[in-house]
Amino acid sequence: MFFIQIYLFLGIVMVLVVLWDFKTVPKTASRYIKKAVDKETGVALIVLAIRNLVIMASLAFFLWPAIIWWEIFGNEDKP
Repeated sequence: MFFIQIYLFLGIVMVLVVLWDFKTVPKTASRYIKKAVDKETGVALIVLAIRNLVIMASLAFFLWPAIIWWEIFGNEDKP
């Protein structure tokens, strides 16, 4: 039970980090975030921002160990 509490606490901490600025995890963000197109209206930009934030927050809460692993070892050059 104690390990589950630690896991959830660290998940909440990771969500707060992502909500502060999801570019703190640039490798994960570049993989899952959709970029805005110049032609999009204001409403579309808001919807896109909410979508990106929900995806990054849910990944940060549920899969924070995978995100940390990806950020540390994700783009290493293979010999």
